[in-house]
Amino acid sequence: MSKILVVDDDKDIVFMVKAILEKTGYEVMTASDGNEALKAVKTNVPDLMIVDLTMPGMDGWRLSMKVRQDEQCKNIPIIVLSGLLAEEESQAEPTDPYNILMSKPFDVFKLAAKVKELLSEKAK
Repeated sequence: MSKILVVDDDKDIVFMVKAILEKTGYEVMTASDGNEALKAVKTNVPDLMIVDLTMPGMDGWRLSMKVRQDEQCKNIPIIVLSGLLAEEESQAEPTDPYNILMSKPFDVFKLAAKVKELLSEKAK
């Protein structure tokens, strides 16, 4: 069973994403900010991360950068969620510390499909 870490300071979003992903068969861990997430990643490496861009303390961008710098975690697929985007979704550039950037509000079923897609690519 794949483990997914959901990182967001909005408890409603965490609850919704966790519920859908658990229903889909994933084990879901949660964190409310970047610092908490970094501790979680070091003790229980997830197979994929879903990270809010704007959070207090360490934001999603810095969290993603730190994960990419960690030898054990650098290949974890990361989906970043942001309320600041004009487009619904964009693929990462090679220099970006994430795989996919999705706008908020988002379709939770599209998010679940992206999770499945990234995990199947990682398994290849």
